[in-house]
Amino acid sequence: MFVIIIDILIKKNILFSMTTELVKSLEKLGLNEKESQIYLAAIKLGHFSVLGLSEKTGIKRPTCYLVLEELRKKGLITTFPKAKKVLYVAEHPNNLLKKTEESYKLAKELMPELQDLIASESEKPVLKVYTGQKGIQNIYEDILDEGKTTYYIASAKDLIDAVGSEFLDDWIKRRIAKGMQTVSVRIAESEIILPLYVGIAETLRKVRYAPAGFKTPYTIFIYGKKVAFISTKKDLFGFIVESADLGQTMKALFDVLWNISKEYIPN
Repeated sequence: MFVIIIDILIKKNILFSMTTELVKSLEKLGLNEKESQIYLAAIKLGHFSVLGLSEKTGIKRPTCYLVLEELRKKGLITTFPKAKKVLYVAEHPNNLLKKTEESYKLAKELMPELQDLIASESEKPVLKVYTGQKGIQNIYEDILDEGKTTYYIASAKDLIDAVGSEFLDDWIKRRIAKGMQTVSVRIAESEIILPLYVGIAETLRKVRYAPAGFKTPYTIFIYGKKVAFISTKKDLFGFIVESADLGQTMKALFDVLWNISKEYIPN
């Protein structure tokens, strides 16, 4: 499409009236600003000398020489001798399209290797931040989508306050339907004794209570290689860190807390 537009502009002799827009378009195809300006001028001029190009564009001759050489390497400018001097001529814009197609083909060939790199052990941690109750609910949806056993440290009351009881009840039912287990260390002082929240076989949940005096302002979820931190209702702020190393570290700390916490004994 871009090549067709340039052809029309050449025929209608209105190329220079749209220089700014075309320069921006050429930059997207891999030319820098000076290369774009000189290439457009070259298309308009036909056969030209460096002196003529410099006068037409206002770009100094040494710069014109350098840029023309770069354009020649890219297959967009050709030189030919005439009467003891060198003249230049612009190649057809189809060469730009050919370059773009070659770049696309190369990118497509490299994509599997790039994806392997993204999934490699050297990957960098990914941080996603969420605000407001809807944002907190999105963290819960991410936990559900992951579909892995979830370990968490929380006050049950803070859980409900932050995410909303109606949403949390529905989320728990969907978790159970998916067969997802949860293992939690909770705060006895803020426990809520409701059928969906207790640690029994039907809820696919194991619960222990943290030692007396243990407090945490954040709810912490550990699932797979992700760790989510959710604030209280007052702040309504949370974030997910995706990092295999952090997930392993937080799971080890959870295990320590689990081992010193009290068993849940239903009445």
